[in-house]
Amino acid sequence: MREQNGEKRKTNQCRAESNGIKTLPDHEIKTILRGADDLIMSGGRGMLAKILAGSKDKKLLELELDDSPVYGAFKGLTQKEILAKIDWMILHDFLDIDYDGRLPLLVFTDKGWEIERDTYTDELMDRLIEAAQHQLYEFVENLKDRNRGMIHLLLDKIAVSGKKDFITILKAWQIIEYKKVKAKIQEVIDILEQIERPLENDSDQDVLSFSANKKWLSNPVEIRKKLEGNVWCSSCRDAVQIENYVVKESPHGIILEGKCRKCGGAVARFIE
Repeated sequence: MREQNGEKRKTNQCRAESNGIKTLPDHEIKTILRGADDLIMSGGRGMLAKILAGSKDKKLLELELDDSPVYGAFKGLTQKEILAKIDWMILHDFLDIDYDGRLPLLVFTDKGWEIERDTYTDELMDRLIEAAQHQLYEFVENLKDRNRGMIHLLLDKIAVSGKKDFITILKAWQIIEYKKVKAKIQEVIDILEQIERPLENDSDQDVLSFSANKKWLSNPVEIRKKLEGNVWCSSCRDAVQIENYVVKESPHGIILEGKCRKCGGAVARFIE
């Protein structure tokens, strides 16, 4: 994956023509952006069209662009039809063209990168859990030196997922990372260790847990720690530390339900 840094130069030297296309569905927008990711500042519209068409072009194969997850996604369409879709993306500010000398190269716009970043982090989550299941912990080496914003988004998604299957591979990732990312990984590990597994056959509870956890994680970590350490226990008759808690939705906020660290009794705290 190629992250985009710095400012790009807008240009109209390459004429984009969408051939009457009025709009594209969301899944096609994501597909085109995903294909463009491997070509940022290294390839242009024509090569992207070949990736999407599933071309056997010699240069494409040499560059191993047939490994793209969207290779052949538009198979059956002509190059002209695919290029029209790509040009629609350029005209509607999802992609842009920059130049290396006279060579037109694709770049993300801010709007396009925001969508692609979200798509790619979902892919990384799937690959992380697969690597964890097969104990392929060396996969985490692929995550180092990535775009920092994307890595933080990935870690936020992992935390919100509530899946403890991530913990072992997160610890392997933490070992090789820099200080700030290492601290963020530890924060996510702490969150996952406190979340109980939802019932696998209760899809409504899964949705509620996701929504509640998202709201909980929107609070700064310092605030969350203060709230965790200030939960009333009726048995101890004191404010205690809550542990092994789950986060649940309520009509007016969220509720932390867990155990008192002192006596082990059930405690809960409502948070607006």
